[in-house]
Amino acid sequence: MSEDDNLEVVDIDMLNRMKEIQRLSEDDKSTVVKIIDAFIRDTKTKKAYA
Repeated sequence: MSEDDNLEVVDIDMLNRMKEIQRLSEDDKSTVVKIIDAFIRDTKTKKAYA
């Protein structure tokens, strides 16, 4: 994130999940990030073609 980015936490459950993810091994964190990135990419693609 850059200094210009503002992050407002509105989902406490998601914040708690992120804290748990930080405790995972580096390999597991990498896997989680890849999965999240895939969902975000797919959602953006679906919106673009809707």
